[in-house]
Amino acid sequence: MDEAYLKETGAKGIYAEAYYPHNVHFLMVSAQMAGDGNTALAAAEKLADVISDETVRTVPWMQPVKAAPYFARAQFGPPETVLNMADPGSKFPYVQVMWRYARGVAAANKGSPQEARAELGALIEIGKTADFSDLMEGGVPAPDIVRIAQEVLTARIAQAEDDLANAISAFERAAAIQERLSYMEPPYWYYPVRRSVGALRFLQGDPAGAEREFKLALREAPNDAWTLWGLKEAYRKQGKDSAVADVERRLVKTRADDGGPIGMDRL
Repeated sequence: MDEAYLKETGAKGIYAEAYYPHNVHFLMVSAQMAGDGNTALAAAEKLADVISDETVRTVPWMQPVKAAPYFARAQFGPPETVLNMADPGSKFPYVQVMWRYARGVAAANKGSPQEARAELGALIEIGKTADFSDLMEGGVPAPDIVRIAQEVLTARIAQAEDDLANAISAFERAAAIQERLSYMEPPYWYYPVRRSVGALRFLQGDPAGAEREFKLALREAPNDAWTLWGLKEAYRKQGKDSAVADVERRLVKTRADDGGPIGMDRL
């Protein structure tokens, strides 16, 4: 409907530059929460095209929206595709951080932790030197979100090296920061990081610990399909059949992909 209206009227200003991107952003985030990678990636491509640099310069708190497509790509994009994304440049440091984050996650996912460390180092340096005051004045806790990106990428690198203990520690630090963030829709960070803690607890052979973490993650995002899938597997491992059936009923309503196995290492 937005696109038909814009095509017919040629509308400019706040509708085209803010309301329409806002709606695309929500579509992307909803697809991420539902585990629908195809829709999330398609919306990410569209969102990247409909937010102009001029809008972001004029309204600095739009930087998180400009950066949001990198989260969808980090979650669902093939590593080589993510690593081939064009450099957005240094004009918007927050956007540059999330580009680095997505590249680092992709490198870790393809089994190149050294390459991922290079992205982490660049991310950390931006976090130390960038001026985020314009974002903070607009209510965006940019330094905290950058720190979450740093810790999650640190965890993904440790995970790629089969160092689950250090990966869990980094994920827990990220989750603690996330849980202190103020409420926002969509959330400042694209998924409940407790989900990753639960996944690695499961991989360590602790399904009861995984269950606890997945339940904490669902406090942050009650209908997150990947968290519900992880909780189902934790219940299954413990032989809690009635709880498995209950979560499966919830997944029918919340999950939007083909319903196949996801893999704990992706959570």
